[in-house]
Amino acid sequence: MSSKVIVVTGSNRGIGLALATQFSNRGDTVIATVRSKAMAVGTPLASLPNVTLVELDADDLATVDSAVIEIEKIAPEGIDELWNNLAVYNLGPKEPSIRTIVPADAQKTFQINVIAPVYLSSKLLPLLEKRVTKKIVFVSTGGSSFETTKMFPDIIAQFGVPYTYSASKAALNMAGLYFHVELNSSGFSVIPIHPGFVMTDMNPIGQIDPEESATKMLDVVDGVSAKDDFVLRSYDGSVIPW
Repeated sequence: MSSKVIVVTGSNRGIGLALATQFSNRGDTVIATVRSKAMAVGTPLASLPNVTLVELDADDLATVDSAVIEIEKIAPEGIDELWNNLAVYNLGPKEPSIRTIVPADAQKTFQINVIAPVYLSSKLLPLLEKRVTKKIVFVSTGGSSFETTKMFPDIIAQFGVPYTYSASKAALNMAGLYFHVELNSSGFSVIPIHPGFVMTDMNPIGQIDPEESATKMLDVVDGVSAKDDFVLRSYDGSVIPW
């Protein structure tokens, strides 16, 4: 497999760090976004070969513009894949409920989980169009599926999955569909994917580690082409019903 140029957002820890590490290990050129380069100094991410750090703070959409300018300088000949991994899980009360809605927290969740990745994807289209691969990945969740949520309401309640997280990822899926509709005919693959129930700082009670999630997601995404249907895929290769 020839090396690629890949952008991974939210790369400082968890799934993003695992993705950046695996891309680096296989010889790809990785452009990894972090909130602060200064804070990334001395971290495992900063020590990876073939990795360049770019600052992007989803709280401030102006940093998306500055990040795109920097990415254009790093990869003037284009990028192969964009992995929109950056997300926030819960900004609200410890016990999330529709009875404890905090508008400001919900608004911030949607900006980070939907607006920022969609805007970044839009701004990076010219660079993606320069290459043949043309893949945009939106790291989503099985909890964004109506059918899954209806099938497992007890699990949703048990783990306290915040409605803002699931709703924002459902919105991200729909945005991905619009990208697919507009871009598929020109060779783009737009791939929303469930990473599994991963043990991260956001979710310390997960069932798999970030490395396993990243490995399996890479296998799934590598196997998807523009000829394939737009579906919500899982890290294990299965398709999750909408």
